[in-house]
Amino acid sequence: MVMGRDELVSALFSETDRAQRMRTPLALIEVGIDGCGLESGRNCCDEAVEKIVGRIRRLLRCYDTVGRMAEEELAIVLPGCTTFNAKTLAERVRDEVFRSPVTACGTTRLNACYGVAGSGGRSPFVVMQEVERALRSAKAKGSGAIVCASQEADMDLVAFLMPVSGDESLRW
Repeated sequence: MVMGRDELVSALFSETDRAQRMRTPLALIEVGIDGCGLESGRNCCDEAVEKIVGRIRRLLRCYDTVGRMAEEELAIVLPGCTTFNAKTLAERVRDEVFRSPVTACGTTRLNACYGVAGSGGRSPFVVMQEVERALRSAKAKGSGAIVCASQEADMDLVAFLMPVSGDESLRW
């Protein structure tokens, strides 16, 4: 069974608290599935989403979370992941999960667009708004597009690798 929006938001809040406490990165990917249930109906869309989530889970670590944000939208919560890493995972999802047709009420080739946002210790609501804006921009660009919400996406890796101020054991 696919995790619902309420459970997913709860997981995002928990992971945000942990990321703030531990000073670690956290990223969110929102996947907008193109035309999942328009022709086939809700039951077929639900079946397709189940299969897509199963494929995505194979690419995730045991502590990553994936669930359904809306009828044709999924979200992936990635603790310890920079925006750069999340964008790389979005590319893998695009290339591996949506490469082959999904069999749900017949065989359908589905595509998706992707929004990516890094937490930076900010409120989960702010990050969710950012990732939704990025997903809208990706949808405007067309199927398979990946848009990062943060202009600092390339700096995430640098910030992650920088030692925490005052911790001498991490100095080079």
